[in-house]
Amino acid sequence: MSHVGIVTDSTSDIPRELIDRYQIHVLPVEIVLDGATYRDGIDLSGQSFYKHFDTYSSIRSKPVSYEDYALKYKQLTNLYDELIMIHCSAELSQTYAHAQRVHEDFGQTHACRVSIVDSGQCGLGLGLIVLEAAKAAQDGRSYTEIKQIVRRCLEATATLFGVPSLKYLRKGRKISGLKSLLGSAIRVKPILAIEGGSIVVKSKLFGEHKNMLLEMLQVIEEDVADHRISLGISHAEAPEQADELKQAMLDRFHCDEAIVSYVGPSIGLNTGPQATGIMYCKRPPDSPTGRSEN
Repeated sequence: MSHVGIVTDSTSDIPRELIDRYQIHVLPVEIVLDGATYRDGIDLSGQSFYKHFDTYSSIRSKPVSYEDYALKYKQLTNLYDELIMIHCSAELSQTYAHAQRVHEDFGQTHACRVSIVDSGQCGLGLGLIVLEAAKAAQDGRSYTEIKQIVRRCLEATATLFGVPSLKYLRKGRKISGLKSLLGSAIRVKPILAIEGGSIVVKSKLFGEHKNMLLEMLQVIEEDVADHRISLGISHAEAPEQADELKQAMLDRFHCDEAIVSYVGPSIGLNTGPQATGIMYCKRPPDSPTGRSEN
C-alpha cells in the first residue's frame, strides 16, 4: 500500500475497476428521490436511477455529511502517513466545506499530513484528476510531487456535456444560464461546461445529435491544439453515443488513455437520461504516455 492515500467522493464517477486497481477511497454522496435517501453507488446504481428517472417527482443530492466524513477521516489518518483528498467543486457541493471543517476540528489529533483540494470539477472531470494522483501514489511519488501533479491537473482539465433535450434540465438547480434556455424551443440541444467550478450553458444548438458532437469537438480543438490528453467519456444510458464520442476523440486527438464511465446521479439529476460528456486533462509535453482504460 502507498504511504500516500487518495480520497474523493462519488461524484467523481470513476469506474469501480479503477477505484480498486488504484486503491482510491470514495465517500458516497446521497441522492434523495421523492424523500427517500440513497448512497450514491452503494444503494443506488446509475442504471436504476435512469430507468426510473421519469417517475420521480423530486430529485436532489446531498453532500457527504460532516459525521460520515469525520468517521472516514479518523480511520484514514490512522492508516496513512499522508492524505490527499480531492472533491467536487465547492460551487456545486458542500462536501469540500465539510472536509475542511472536519480537518479543522480533528487536524491536531494525528500525525498524518493532509491536503484537501477543491477540484473545481464534478463527474469524470474530477475523476481524471483523482486518477492522476492515485497513479502517482502507486508509482511511489512523494506527497509534495503528487500535490504538484494535482495542481497542474486543476488547470488542465475541462468538461463538456451534450444534453439531448431541455425536458430534464427543467429539474436542474445548479446550472448558470438555465433561465435563458427554458424559454427556447424544446428541440434546442444545449452544451454544458464546467467553468469556474460552476455548470454553465456553453452553447445551444438545433437539430441532430451529430451537431452536438461537432460543436463539442470544435470547442475542444481550440483548447487542446497539439497537447496529448487523458480522455474521459461518460454517458447516461447512451452507450452508442459514448462510443461515437470516444472514436471521434481518438481519431482527432493524441489520447494517452480513454476511460468510459456512467454519468452518476449527482450530475445526471441535472442532465437527465441520454446525456453524454467529454472530459479531458491536457498533459505536459514531457509526461509519460499512458494506456487505454476500457
